[in-house]
Order: sequence, then C-alpha cells, then structure tokens
Amino acid sequence: MIKAVIFDYGNVISLAQTGDCADEMEKMTGVPAHIFRSVYEKFRFEFDRGTIDGAEMYRQLLCDAGYDDVAKDKALMQKIALLDMQSWRAVNRDVCDWALSLKKQGFLLGVLSNMPTEFLTYYEKEIPVFTAADFACFSCRVKMIKPEEGIYRACLDGLGIKAEEGVFFDDIQENVDAGNKIGMHCFLWKGLERAKSDLASLL
Repeated sequence: MIKAVIFDYGNVISLAQTGDCADEMEKMTGVPAHIFRSVYEKFRFEFDRGTIDGAEMYRQLLCDAGYDDVAKDKALMQKIALLDMQSWRAVNRDVCDWALSLKKQGFLLGVLSNMPTEFLTYYEKEIPVFTAADFACFSCRVKMIKPEEGIYRACLDGLGIKAEEGVFFDDIQENVDAGNKIGMHCFLWKGLERAKSDLASLL
C-alpha cells in the first residue's frame, strides 16, 4: 500500500532548467562560464552535504581552475554564491499544486533533496511543498547526499513508512536507481503528466 509521495526539489518542484547562472558569473568575474558549470562535477557534493558554504565552494572551484586572484575576493565569492541560490528559487506551481492535492487525498507528503543550507536559509519558508511536507529530508541537515543509501533511509524514517510504501520522483537516474535498490517505488521525472500516470500505475 502506498502511503507517501516524495519529491526531489531541483527540476522537479523547481522550474526545469533553472540553476544555470554561469553566463552572469562570467560577466561578474571574467572567468569562463564553463568553469562555473563544472562546479557540479567537483565541489557541489560537499556544499549539499553542508560541510562548506557557497563562497568556499566557489573559492575552491576557482583555485582549482587556476584563478587564484579572483578566488581571493571574499565579497565576490559571496555574491556568486547568492546568485547561484537565487537561480533555483522559482518553483513549478502546477507541480506544487499537485503535491499539495496528494496530501489532501491522504498521502503523506515528503521531500528528499540534495540541498545546501544557504538555500533553506533564504527560501525554505517560501516554498509551499517544503512548508506543507510531513517530512522534508535535506542533505545539509542529515549530512548525507543522494544517491547514498542512508539519506533514503532517513527520509523513510522521518515519514514513518517502509520502503515499499513510498513513491519517489527525481530527475537523475542514479538517484532513482538507488531508491529502487532499497525497495522504494522510484520514477525518473519526465514531467507532471507522466508523474501522475506513474503514480496511478501503483494505486
């Protein structure tokens, strides 16, 4: 029996294709945009885990790429980090409305997201699914990140359900596979209408 529906944030609850402000960062610093885009490959995990802040993440990124002089500007690193957070702020209202309607239908509402502390500091109270969630499992608070098994377990424990009682939507296949591995019903996010169909197939 399905008891909970759980959502990722980036490109699921948030508007698709947000998060790319690299061109604006290039204008601010003179550093090529592709360097900023590479942050997801090298340094984003520890930011999401909550072990470093955004300014430090970008300092490390630029030092690694050989832009030590730019990286020394602490105020500039803070501005870049804030721009990053702002770029993920917009939410998909239709997805939010559907998530909230599921709660009204009696499902537990969950969030399972790789999420930095700074985003929550600025925007947590503005996002309807976050404030309505029966449990929101954010990586920065549990010090684990998807696709690590522990963060899925923490989310299930927070909701008080067994793995097979939860449905999870994420836009990254690796994260979907990790949830399925422990017995959750996980689907790759391919848009709202597909998600409704995926959920209906289990009910």
